[in-house]
Amino acid sequence: MAPIVVVARSLTSQSNTFSSKSGFKITSVSFLKTQPVTLLYSWTYERKSPPYFTVAVIKVGSDKITFLKTNLFTKGEGLTGELSTNIDISSLKGLSGKYVLAFVNSNDLKEVFAKSETFQIKKSYV
Repeated sequence: MAPIVVVARSLTSQSNTFSSKSGFKITSVSFLKTQPVTLLYSWTYERKSPPYFTVAVIKVGSDKITFLKTNLFTKGEGLTGELSTNIDISSLKGLSGKYVLAFVNSNDLKEVFAKSETFQIKKSYV
């Protein structure tokens, strides 16, 4: 799926915290300097977390969201836990700057479940 850019209307959760609605928390974000360049991220979930979410990045100081992957399964085995995966960010080529990783409701792309701390994408990464 090619990345889609839309304008964010409102964010419903605070950076790096559980949303009372979603039960998500993004616990880490790091780069893997592979080809293609990927972003490795981890999150914790609770019983009340929705079954699916969409992964996006939001450029700090901008109101644009780039959706990277839709309908990721939220949970592993058990009612609570932590999972990790990675995602190709080569679609951000030429778009260096400060970003936050966001988990967005797959059924309502305006609803943000959780955001990471700010991270930097350097020109040399993508």
